[in-house]
Amino acid sequence: MPQPPAHQRLLLLVDQLRQQIAQQSDGACRQPRFDAQLFRCKGTRLADYLRELEQNLAQLSAPETDRMRRQWLAEKVLDQVAALQRECQSQQLRPARERPRSDPRQQKREEYQGYETRLLAMIVQREAHLARAETLSVQQQLIREVAVLHERLARCRSALHKLELSIQAR
Repeated sequence: MPQPPAHQRLLLLVDQLRQQIAQQSDGACRQPRFDAQLFRCKGTRLADYLRELEQNLAQLSAPETDRMRRQWLAEKVLDQVAALQRECQSQQLRPARERPRSDPRQQKREEYQGYETRLLAMIVQREAHLARAETLSVQQQLIREVAVLHERLARCRSALHKLELSIQAR
């Protein structure tokens, strides 16, 4: 029995999606990407969602599927196709922090660099307050806070340096 043109177009769209997902360098993410009503899949890779879409598509074309179920499945499949297309197109825009890291040392390095950035911002903020401080007691308190922040920054940079050395040694 020949398939209707709409079903053939849908198969073509899914095939294009399959190719797009295969071309992605890493379709994984640290947490599920879609709402549970759209995909039952709890995976974090685009291929996991594609597999569910293909199962729904196969169920849609099964002859034993009744008309109401087929209509519901058709809408769901179209929604899933649209969601996967959007996700494939926005993959390059996804911030690096949402992408999984394969090397735990690399992840730790980024974490330490984040600490370093925040500590530097805190030091700049305290020094700005110190420049505007009017009383001696407030100035002394801010000087102590800046000194403590510099010590924390030194420890952070030391840990970052050790981590860099271990990454380079690897």
